[in-house]
Amino acid sequence: MINQPNLSLIVPLRREAHCLAKQFATQQATPHKGKQVYLNTLAVYAVNSYLKWLQIEADIHQGHSWLPNLRALFNVADLVLPGVGKLECRPILPGETACNLPLEVREDRIGYVAVQFGDRLDEVQLLGFIRAVDISNASEQILIADFQPLDTLLDCIPSHVVSEPMFAASKMTVNLNLWLQNTFEAGWQTMEAMLNTKAANPAFRNRSLEQFPEIDVLDPSVGVSAGKLIDLGMQLAGYLVALTIKIAPSSEEELDVRLRVYPTGDQKCLPAGLELIVLDEAGVTSPELKARARSDDNLIQLEFSGELGERFSVILALGDVSITENFII
Repeated sequence: MINQPNLSLIVPLRREAHCLAKQFATQQATPHKGKQVYLNTLAVYAVNSYLKWLQIEADIHQGHSWLPNLRALFNVADLVLPGVGKLECRPILPGETACNLPLEVREDRIGYVAVQFGDRLDEVQLLGFIRAVDISNASEQILIADFQPLDTLLDCIPSHVVSEPMFAASKMTVNLNLWLQNTFEAGWQTMEAMLNTKAANPAFRNRSLEQFPEIDVLDPSVGVSAGKLIDLGMQLAGYLVALTIKIAPSSEEELDVRLRVYPTGDQKCLPAGLELIVLDEAGVTSPELKARARSDDNLIQLEFSGELGERFSVILALGDVSITENFII
């Protein structure tokens, strides 16, 4: 299995999230209420980001936590899933072993997501999910230990709500095992081929083999590397990065996988804040399966092992732009 010692998920909190939380907090009557609203806003923002990665529709603006009069009256961190119901995204502070359930969040919820804050507010950890039917309406708190893995949340969401299932038949899933037979899906090329065609591909005009330490002889016992150009969208004027993957058999039933992301063309560094995330088939990741570019990084990478037949997704995310690529080992 993909190495996941921790089945929680790390979600970064960007400047946009903090600006929004500060705006909501400053509207409150007391500092205590302002802090409560600040954390609730960040918790909802993080869960909404997670659902976006999974192409699950959520309407963040319809929750009581996003409506000025209601968030001022109640301690709520709700997120509306159209056609499904409301999720409650409960903040948990450092050192706490349970999340509190105010009276106003004990009804009209499909379940609760535990959102763990650290000493710094640059990211949160989604610890798990519990269905509302599995707890009493009189419960004043939920122990962290009682939360189930995040994939139990996906079991509560009908398939029609997912706008584009992660492994839908209509969306190509790259079979990495075929790479060992020198067979590549459309859009993927060996690193040698990408660089040898740089005259037709200006994104690589200033690149050399030394700048891509992925290159291996196409020998299955050594490993195979291939790459693909990823367009991060109009918000970055069509900024292209190169996603490269090296695979090598570690046993008859497992492959070692190394993911790397590079800048292309004249760009010397990756966009600051660009994230590389690996999700398993259930949509779960761990801190070891997430990398984030700093302002001076010229590559980011992740490494893991997986069993034959195992599926996973790779997400490249920057701001509101996210690109998902699906794979089977």
